Amino acid sequence: MWGQRQNLAFWDTSVGQKILTLDFIFRKISEAQRSFIEAAARHDIHIACPSDCGSCCHGFMPDVLPVEADYIAYYILRTNSGTSSKPGVIPEVPAALPTLETWLSQKQPDNPSPCPFHDPFSPGANCRVYLARPLICRLFGYSSSRAKTGQTIFRLCRHMPTPEGFSARTLDTKELNAAIGATPPLMSDFAMEILAIDPSSASERTQLSEAMPSAFARVSSMLRYCPDEPEPHAAA
Repeated sequence: MWGQRQNLAFWDTSVGQKILTLDFIFRKISEAQRSFIEAAARHDIHIACPSDCGSCCHGFMPDVLPVEADYIAYYILRTNSGTSSKPGVIPEVPAALPTLETWLSQKQPDNPSPCPFHDPFSPGANCRVYLARPLICRLFGYSSSRAKTGQTIFRLCRHMPTPEGFSARTLDTKELNAAIGATPPLMSDFAMEILAIDPSSASERTQLSEAMPSAFARVSSMLRYCPDEPEPHAAA
């Protein structure tokens, strides 16, 4: 997690605790997806987005919960402050934090996506907050859903080629287990886990562009009152 070792005071706040919990859930999603893709590869079934696609972002604005917006705000503030250019080095939070308006000023008018963090000029790397992207963006194309019958199914994105070894573009649990021996993460399960982080905000889901200003103000204010702690020196 970005700046976790330096930001001990921040992680003791309610905002910090919620962001840490969300980060844990996101890591579980990544591990479940990786396990599914690796299981498929062991059966010579290759599931992947087309090279340099990004079509899932076109015409799409994610809906997010407040904790997801806070997560993105923290990512922007910790990794885009401009105080460090060294790879893998988390910058300190400066006295003058970057403004959301400055960050969003890179939005292009001819962008095919309404999402404020979509970069149309970076094929294959269109999301400028990819590491902090919300739940729906993490699960799209690599998750299962529950059909009206209650059955768990996996549908390939319409832009994905049908892998050799797939009998159809939509497979149920039985067919997936027969072909791969594994199933992708169930979207609704993780959605419920995130709702449980702060049940009182369950009705506050809104479009990402609308959620970001208040999240940015909330997290940047908290960071100003929670200065970084110095790194402990290694013993001589």
